[in-house]
Amino acid sequence: MSVSGQTRLFGLVGHPVRHSLSPAMYNALFARYGVDAVYVAFDVDPRRAGAVASAIRTLDLVGVNLTVPFKERILPDLDHLTAAAAEAGAVNVVIQVDGALAGYNTDGEGLCNSLEAEGRHLPGCRAVLLGAGGTARAVASALLDRGAAHITLLNRSPARAEAAAAALASTFGAARLAVGPLEPAAFAQAAEGAHLVFNGLAGGAEAQVAALDPAPLAPNADWVDANYWMARPPQAERCAALGLRFHSGHAMLLHQGALAFELFTGQPVTADEIRALLEPR
Repeated sequence: MSVSGQTRLFGLVGHPVRHSLSPAMYNALFARYGVDAVYVAFDVDPRRAGAVASAIRTLDLVGVNLTVPFKERILPDLDHLTAAAAEAGAVNVVIQVDGALAGYNTDGEGLCNSLEAEGRHLPGCRAVLLGAGGTARAVASALLDRGAAHITLLNRSPARAEAAAAALASTFGAARLAVGPLEPAAFAQAAEGAHLVFNGLAGGAEAQVAALDPAPLAPNADWVDANYWMARPPQAERCAALGLRFHSGHAMLLHQGALAFELFTGQPVTADEIRALLEPR
């Protein structure tokens, strides 16, 4: 890869980010499609959240992905938001055009696209979402767009889950939503016959997630953990023992990456193409 004064700069902003596969993914795509660009990871102190939008403009970054804890904190500093980002109350992609910053959210579409690619039927599904931040809200919004029958948000702070449900209800008036604490009893009740569990909690909640019992889920239900970088994600072994389908989050990442790459460059790409680029030969 040759870098010149004309090379465009993209990146990932978050904390921590050193485990991320995004630089390898996007740089491989830039090379594959002959795009004169480079993608790097920026590990930013959360106390500097208020300076992120200014840094994007000052450094002339063409586009960035955002992860925790900046997905929500950057919202007041953006010039435009897509409907999906507004529904999620968070962004994970920011594009700069002539100094104006537009925020997008591909979390929900990435998750749903990854499940649909495996033949999952999302209309009418009952889902339990662990977490009530921007990622969980984006997933809830995308599921409701596809006709999910019922969604339960469980969070360490029930008040935040209630706020997320209220925001979703303002957009999806007919949605059947429930909230509760992130505790085994609440999960057992919500999981009875559910078709999907999505863990959108960041690292640090492993013990609480591991304390949940997936046994009440519907046969062949899906459990997706967004923390694709974990070597041994909680519930992977338990789901396998029960015959449930556990997803590490890699497929979600690839589908998000495909959506973001098209936003970055205008070049359509599929998750399968990205997978082929990243797999060792």
